[in-house]
Amino acid sequence: MYRLLLIDNEPFIVDGLYDLFLELESVELDVLKAYSASEALALLSAHKIDIVIADIRMPGMSGLELQQIIKKQWPFCKTIFLTGYNDFSYVQTAMRHGGLDYVLKTEGDERILEAFHNAIAALQEEWEKDQLMEEARKELHLAKPLLQKEYLLSLLNGERLHNESIQQRFEELDISLSTADPVLLVVGRVDEWPGDYSFADRELLMFAIHNIAQEYFSNCRIAVLSYDRAKFIWLIQPQEGDGANMSAFVQRVHETLDSVQSASRGVLHLPISFAISGSFCSWRELPSAFHRLIRLLGRGLGLGRESLLTDLPPVERSPGTASKGVHSSGDNASLAGQRRNIPLLESYLEGGDAGEFASLCSGMLQSAAHDPLHYTEMYYSIATMILSYLNRLEATQDLLEQQDFDGLMRTDDHPNWEAAAHYFENVVALLFAKRHDEQEEKSNSVVTRLHLYIKEHLHEDLSLTKLSEVTNLSPSYLSRLYKQTTGHGLAEYIAESRVDKATSLLTETAMKIHEVAREVGLEHNYFIKMFKKHTHMTPQEYRELKVRVL
Repeated sequence: MYRLLLIDNEPFIVDGLYDLFLELESVELDVLKAYSASEALALLSAHKIDIVIADIRMPGMSGLELQQIIKKQWPFCKTIFLTGYNDFSYVQTAMRHGGLDYVLKTEGDERILEAFHNAIAALQEEWEKDQLMEEARKELHLAKPLLQKEYLLSLLNGERLHNESIQQRFEELDISLSTADPVLLVVGRVDEWPGDYSFADRELLMFAIHNIAQEYFSNCRIAVLSYDRAKFIWLIQPQEGDGANMSAFVQRVHETLDSVQSASRGVLHLPISFAISGSFCSWRELPSAFHRLIRLLGRGLGLGRESLLTDLPPVERSPGTASKGVHSSGDNASLAGQRRNIPLLESYLEGGDAGEFASLCSGMLQSAAHDPLHYTEMYYSIATMILSYLNRLEATQDLLEQQDFDGLMRTDDHPNWEAAAHYFENVVALLFAKRHDEQEEKSNSVVTRLHLYIKEHLHEDLSLTKLSEVTNLSPSYLSRLYKQTTGHGLAEYIAESRVDKATSLLTETAMKIHEVAREVGLEHNYFIKMFKKHTHMTPQEYRELKVRVL
């Protein structure tokens, strides 16, 4: 999803452009508008902006001055200037300072849309795949990231106590973070690897994902590391001395992650999901915050792919089982090697990958079957991990009645390793089904709450940005979740709700047309246009028809 900001001190120009882009269906778009440079600055500090269309001359601050602020705050943002015939000297300056295009105010909608689509193409071109992969190859041969990863993982897993020597070690390893400041934690996951990709290909693409993060968060301090075959971790702080409001910074990071998802999908063809801290956490709190995010990412909400979830401050949480280290590269004859596969097996369980879980679980049991003691240890290691997940899932009595979970702790119930593997597979399938039902229930709850809010606030701002604040989901994720749950778009539902209320007001009241438009939250001219699109009549024609019928 892209976010477009429209800026002009003439409201009719901003409102006209807003209506134009609101009807654009070829691009997933969130449109914001500002009637002054000061309004624009407030929106730029609160939201990540991809494209700006701005008047080149405005009272208080020119478009050129605003452009320099935009370039510093959002380096990848593309600026398109609106100009009059006498502004060509300004236009030349704007182009020299990084402006993408300019449009004469006398030109029509087609020229504006052409400039907009050129901006989209420019954004996509900057993430051209070959360049990212080449940078990834260079990074892959550096030893320092491996040392950084090892040290940061030891902090995340609680293996090192917080002390002054940590900052010294950060400086030695060129980790740009400061232990004097709190940190924002992001846990990500590659939702699906292409089937023909080798281990080396996956490592290379994981580095490419990290490169995307470092480009998008170039105005922040960030440390990136891989966690297992599919997960990765980012630790983010504002630049030193940045006095920005902490909650605003968190919001901007959350919105930037949506662009990272889009870049990964569009350039690398990889769907990725995120679980993000809802607020900054201290370094002492880092291990517990990390394991909460791992669990949150495993449980998900509604969509199995490209989730973007926020961890709210916990009220009362059960401690999770920490996954320490990276899985073994795989000597199946070695019990020690299979012990190190337990975290990988747990990641498949939390990630909902039934096929990979069944395959690895079967292999682990088979490899230990030749030795009764080894087999018993392996069986109970797997059973305990599943039982822990079952407890975190807060199983209901209905679920417990569908399966004999007591069998988890009875090896004698299973005559051989094949039967035990089949039992574990059935248990996990049932847990996945329960989690899927829970996700659907949560998704339906979000939609119900959203419908109620829209119904009660039709006369107010119902932009994706506003609705994302109501639901605590990112605009892009909310849009996808709503469409997956209901089968139609959110903008379509809002438009139909406004038309429904308008028809009632036109029939049951004597309100004037412009009053009806205001009551459903629309400008007068755009209301008439939208009403006619849905009913094939103007509001006045609709009212006269209903009067004749009655």
